[in-house]
Amino acid sequence: MKVLLAEDENDLREVVQDYLEFQGYLVDAVPNGAAAVEKLARDAYDAVVMDIMMPVMDGIAAMRKIRETGNTVPAIFLTAKAEVSDRVEGLDAGADDYLTKPFAMEELNARLRALYRRKRDYKTRTFTFGNLELDTESSELRAHNSIALSQKEVRLLCCLLSNTDKDMTVSELLSEVWTGEDASADIVWMYISFLNAKLQSVKANAAIQISDASGYRITEVKDV
Repeated sequence: MKVLLAEDENDLREVVQDYLEFQGYLVDAVPNGAAAVEKLARDAYDAVVMDIMMPVMDGIAAMRKIRETGNTVPAIFLTAKAEVSDRVEGLDAGADDYLTKPFAMEELNARLRALYRRKRDYKTRTFTFGNLELDTESSELRAHNSIALSQKEVRLLCCLLSNTDKDMTVSELLSEVWTGEDASADIVWMYISFLNAKLQSVKANAAIQISDASGYRITEVKDV
């Protein structure tokens, strides 16, 4: 598994790189977001581990640039910020997961394995519903136009598109999409909001609705 690490703190960057390499990863390390964007423009990686607070270009700006190119590489943010709004901003920028500093190396390793396993387990398949099309290989959502999705958004939308005949409970979605992770109903709601915004942006005639039983289902809408 090839990982790009972007971290401006020299000591932490070296420790994380040494640990991941000891675990068998191939690791390229850079000191800021701009260097990460340049690396990803030239080379392919299985995952990105990126600090948020960095000089030259911070992690949020870098991730937005990476996603704008259509690159859907799984990404984990490292952040010293614990506020929910900061986490939302990072996830909305295109990150798939985050770890709050200080963190355990074993947890970083576990989350990388989980991201890679999900990416590897995706089958080349295209989902259609109404006028939308989801290409799981390219992580692209299409309708009147197209937009790139994060790996978690793809997995969540796949889950909903595979169960259009019933409401998916929060517990079911957590089990399918966030297996083994410390996630909550608020995280599910957050990603549902992200997906609904993206469905609107591509003018899909579909929306994810919440039921009276706090379940979620994707349904067709007439007016787009």
